Amino acid sequence: MTRRTRLTLAAVAVLAAIALGVGSGGGLGTTGSSSSGSSGISSRSRTIDPALNDALARTGRSARLPFTTAPADDEGRDVTLSGTVLDVRTGEPVPGVEVVFRNDSGEETVLADRAGRYKITVARGAYRAFVRDEFVLSVGRPELSRLPSLPSADVAGVPDEGLMPIIVASRDADAVDLGVVRGGTITGQVTDLRGAPIAGAVVRARGGTVRPALGTDVAETDATGRFELHLPAGGYALEATHARYAGVRGTVEQILLPAGAKRTSALTLTAGCVIAGRVVDAHGKPASDGAIEKRWGVTDLEFGPTGRVEADGTFRWVTTDELDVTLRAWPWKSPPSPSRTFSCRDGARFTDVVFQLADRTPDIEGTLVDEHGAPVAFAFVDLAPQGPGGIGQQERTDAEGHWQVFNMPAGPYRIAASAPGHGITTSAIVAPVHDVALQLGGVGRIAGTTTLLANGTFELSEVACADSMRGRGGIPLTQQHRLVQVSGGHFTIDDVPACTIWASATWHDQHVRIDVEVPPGGTGSLELDLGPPHAKAVHGTVRDDAGRPVPHVLVSAAYKAERNAMISTDDAGRFRLQTYSGATLTVEAAGGSAMASVGMANVEDEEVDLTLGTVERPRTWDE
Repeated sequence: MTRRTRLTLAAVAVLAAIALGVGSGGGLGTTGSSSSGSSGISSRSRTIDPALNDALARTGRSARLPFTTAPADDEGRDVTLSGTVLDVRTGEPVPGVEVVFRNDSGEETVLADRAGRYKITVARGAYRAFVRDEFVLSVGRPELSRLPSLPSADVAGVPDEGLMPIIVASRDADAVDLGVVRGGTITGQVTDLRGAPIAGAVVRARGGTVRPALGTDVAETDATGRFELHLPAGGYALEATHARYAGVRGTVEQILLPAGAKRTSALTLTAGCVIAGRVVDAHGKPASDGAIEKRWGVTDLEFGPTGRVEADGTFRWVTTDELDVTLRAWPWKSPPSPSRTFSCRDGARFTDVVFQLADRTPDIEGTLVDEHGAPVAFAFVDLAPQGPGGIGQQERTDAEGHWQVFNMPAGPYRIAASAPGHGITTSAIVAPVHDVALQLGGVGRIAGTTTLLANGTFELSEVACADSMRGRGGIPLTQQHRLVQVSGGHFTIDDVPACTIWASATWHDQHVRIDVEVPPGGTGSLELDLGPPHAKAVHGTVRDDAGRPVPHVLVSAAYKAERNAMISTDDAGRFRLQTYSGATLTVEAAGGSAMASVGMANVEDEEVDLTLGTVERPRTWDE
């Protein structure tokens, strides 16, 4: 199994109970003195520190914002957005936090009032919206990493814009609610085996499915070896690295961090085994970035990625285990290097190691262009075997859109590629093959309605394109979380791939799966059952399996697993109660039980009949 076998990605299908996030205080600027529009104080503008922009560029965390154009008669007009900051786990408003709307031009900030409400005026355009605060965190589901890497000082405390949902401010809007999660703090000290503090060590928290958008899960130790991490509530393990050490000694401690809690951790770094050097091509020139792979089996197909080759061809691979390890280098668009075996013991240092790539012919190669025929640079191309003996691989295009794949067994493969703003493409090929032309299918839009939400926003995330050859996961796409505005029960989502879209729509604690066909340059239609519960009267009759009315049995209604109404049927088996759209009705009696759902239709009164079925044993309500 190669790095590509182990890293063929599937779109995440788990629904996150998170809409938007908040982050720790600091990091993007000084907290403004403005408050919400409800108090009559306007929002405050600020520029973004150039050093932060440089850091975002180095780490690749500056993410693309969609291009938007104002109607001709509205150009230059500012828009006003308002809403509430909500704790997504409790639904309660969060007061006094700083709300930030940010784009390449700078930030507009405002403080939420005591009811968690905010109002902010911004120029028309696309923004990343988040909340900056010491006690609540902005979080998002990160991209699955294609190559593992050690924690780096370059990303310590640096925001990840890809975790911040996007909102396109095209018109005035209310109910632009921002969801946040409460977090906790882990502090500690990093020392060596003698107990001396280690300055400049990088500590990273691992755990959970989301991470703070402001990068507060990675920190660099100060002169006394101390660090502080701000994290969502959850379970974590800490890792640390430093140029003179391989990693943390002993078993990694598991830390349970409740909301609002503070935990401490002491980390001791050990010398371990360090293997460092460079990767060069067949002519001795520095290779590009890619993977350092470790052999886990006995054949050349039994390697997996455990480290990273940097853009200048250098690498540093570490372990605290004492073992013989076989490594090789495999940069993008290159064949793998011959492998080398190292005897790793505590304190071992293998420096100036050189992995040289062979001059070989690729087994599969081609080009990737967008819907207009222009080359697509630095996009990932994923290959999945369609027959026995094949292996999964991933590659990346160069600046001219060319890609090459090496070490591929002959046979049939399915190729998939995508690029933000240009859609996806899939193709079936038989290796070996050359001059494979891949063209992306472009984008379209989704236009839809919400059955219960008249005005507000919902979050679109976990977007994937369905593909029958790849199963339920579909074709994974670069994650771009969006806040979609709903006005009068209608919404549109532009710049989505032209394909069968699978995605998640989240409003407060409601989650709906999306399945909609989007044609190239066209529009897909969608109806979402999202919004506040609609109160309605429900009436009906309970009957047995012979169709006879069942008198004097209890009918209960539960909304979101909580019972909100109960009533007994009359002499004719009839009942009437007040509940909500989407509620579940249940009845149990000596002769059986029944269950039915209340519809989502926006009506004041609905008829729902229940028919009892048999159960394993009679059960009464007083049990």
